[in-house]
Amino acid sequence: MKETELFSPVKIMLESLDYDVYAEVKDCDVVGKKKNALVVVELKNNLNISLVSQGVQRQQLTQSVFLAIPEPKKKNRSFRVKQEILKRLGLGFITVYQSPVRLAAQIIIQPTFKGTINKRKRQELLEELEKRSVDPNIGGSTNVPIYTAYREAAIMIANVFAAAGPANLKDIRAFSGKKTDSILARNVYGWFERVERGRYTISEKGLKELEDYDKINSLVRDKPEFKKFCDSLNTKTVISS
Repeated sequence: MKETELFSPVKIMLESLDYDVYAEVKDCDVVGKKKNALVVVELKNNLNISLVSQGVQRQQLTQSVFLAIPEPKKKNRSFRVKQEILKRLGLGFITVYQSPVRLAAQIIIQPTFKGTINKRKRQELLEELEKRSVDPNIGGSTNVPIYTAYREAAIMIANVFAAAGPANLKDIRAFSGKKTDSILARNVYGWFERVERGRYTISEKGLKELEDYDKINSLVRDKPEFKKFCDSLNTKTVISS
């Protein structure tokens, strides 16, 4: 069973407990949020030292950390010893099993950690959640682009260029915020081109890859303020020409 296959049953289980569920957030495979409650789940194919180490690291963010693996075919003495270690560390434990109709997740051990939380890191995690409009990520993904608040901001800027054409940095910044400067300057995804000093547009690569983000594109383009802003840019272009 692939790690990505563990995500869906874990997500369904957390949603049944009234959590909003997100994937691949600040190095966490799965994050569940319900009011002030925060749950982190790390996914792996095996209950090994690497997974346990990840779980201990995530305890800086919340006291409710689970490790999730496929249900073992054999629950031998070694497996029982590992469960005892999890209990000693205060880590929760989830197994994913094949029910008659689907893959399902079940909680085997509830987390009992009572240690100190790193407030700064927890706040950074919460801010990342707040900045995401949609979450197309799948927990446990490796070697694939992860959807982040940074990528969402880049998508917003790309949509402006796609709709209104080349524009001045100061104008784009007024709509997409203070991170606009660094996003355009770094051009991490290769989506933008500098037309002249302080003036940018979208690249061919940007236009092509923008098509992969239908959900966020719709959210951005359907906003009245987006349409109004693009109209104002088009008006400026006509006047300047």
